[in-house]
Amino acid sequence: MPDTFLPSIEAPAISDAATGLLRLEVDWPAALPRLDALGPVRVVTTNGAVIHEKLGRFGNVSGNGHAVIVLNRDVDLRIFPRHWHRTAHDPAAGAILVQDAAGRPVHAIHRTAETDAAAWTAFLEEHRADGTAADTLNDDDPNGNDLVGQPAQTVAAVPAGIDAAGLRAAWAAMTDVHEFHGMLKRFGVARLDAMRLAGGDFAREIPLAAVAGLLESARDDQLEIMVFAGNAGCIQIHTGTITTLRADGAQLDIDDPGFRLTCDMARLSSAWVVFKPTGKGGITTVELYNAQGENCAILCGQRDEDKPERTEWRLLARSMPTLPGVA
Repeated sequence: MPDTFLPSIEAPAISDAATGLLRLEVDWPAALPRLDALGPVRVVTTNGAVIHEKLGRFGNVSGNGHAVIVLNRDVDLRIFPRHWHRTAHDPAAGAILVQDAAGRPVHAIHRTAETDAAAWTAFLEEHRADGTAADTLNDDDPNGNDLVGQPAQTVAAVPAGIDAAGLRAAWAAMTDVHEFHGMLKRFGVARLDAMRLAGGDFAREIPLAAVAGLLESARDDQLEIMVFAGNAGCIQIHTGTITTLRADGAQLDIDDPGFRLTCDMARLSSAWVVFKPTGKGGITTVELYNAQGENCAILCGQRDEDKPERTEWRLLARSMPTLPGVA
């Protein structure tokens, strides 16, 4: 695997004829299990604040048309194909670009020096659309851009009429982290509003600047962590230690062999330490949100499915200072 990345590229609009993009027609649930043939690639998943890049190869694909899991350690994805609306090949970047119906980048697969050239070319030829100019695409059906697929919200006062006591009781009664989204739906509450209502035992806001310190501590202690980032169509995950970290207040960067993260801090609005009870003692996350209340990234400790959360991570996350002025 190469030890450096190609330069990050913000995906151009597939509808822009000047980009030279070539439209592809791909049945992604059917195509994803076959992408292992490409060999090593660079996968990029982004939202307005975070770009998450990994080097690796596809494999160990499971799921259906609603949700697909790629669980191949380096390429670790949770894919929701209904948001994979437009696909194009960018010959200049050597990339297959996927966007949602509103034209926002969802995911990109970049060719590397180690990618199988014949398999890459065969994939493009198989899926090349009739009339290859990508400017023929046109669909005005908008989709959400939240990491967990929840509707965006304006950061303001928590809406009235939510059963806050019931929400807190249900939160305390969780036995599996996967119950969380169902709980939000049951109480009709957006994710960030739930943080505000949960109380300090379950969620507390921390300064955005504290995130750099948390990652520095994880780096210095060589603590294995998980970094989730994405959008409504794709969540991309890194698991492992981090080595090269740069933070100047305006931007936070991780630039390691096989993993790169770019975080525009100005596009984030809040950070939270969140605790979700489980049958194994609970999970602690650090979650980053933008000004629209969209969840842009989640940090947590590496954890085996059948084991409790690592004490080192829980203590580190809980050591983060509470945002001044927040009760």
